Parts: sequence; C-alpha cells; structure tokens
Amino acid sequence: MTTAEVAAGPLSDFDHRAQLRRAVIASTVGTTIEWYDFLLYGQMAALVFAKLYFPSSDPLTGTLQAFAVFAVGFVARPIGAAILAITAIESAAKPR
Repeated sequence: MTTAEVAAGPLSDFDHRAQLRRAVIASTVGTTIEWYDFLLYGQMAALVFAKLYFPSSDPLTGTLQAFAVFAVGFVARPIGAAILAITAIESAAKPR
C-alpha cells in the first residue's frame, strides 16, 4: 500500500478561504437535500402512505401510523449519524 505525502505547514489565507467556502457550500447542499427529503416524506405521509401501507386501518389511524414511521426516521437519522461518526473516528485512529 502506498502512502500520500501531506503538507504539514499551515495553509495560506487564500487556500484556507477556498476550503472554508467549499465546506460551507457542501454542507448547505447536503442539509438542503436532507430537509427536502423530509418535506416530501412528510407530505406523502399525510396524503398517500396511510392508504398505501395501512389500507385496513381507518383514515385517521392510518395517517397517525404513517406519521409514526416518519417520526422514527426523524429520530433515528441523527442517532445513526452519531454511531457512524464514532465508528469512523475509532477506525481512523487505529494504526495501520
């Protein structure tokens, strides 16, 4: 396995600003896509998913069940991100 050489010196002001701008744009795009996903899923949970996934339930109960699935996904996503972040940090810290 080959290793890449990494410059140990500090970044120039121009390079620092360029990397900061790139990180801000990437995080903004990612957050926008994530919230758009939640917006669409929330609307579909209210309008479609009750009839599609819970046809035997009455309309109110089916809608509440669809929103419960939406809530589980809303809570599980940051928990999964925290678990994966810890796993990534631990695997990156292991000597190779």
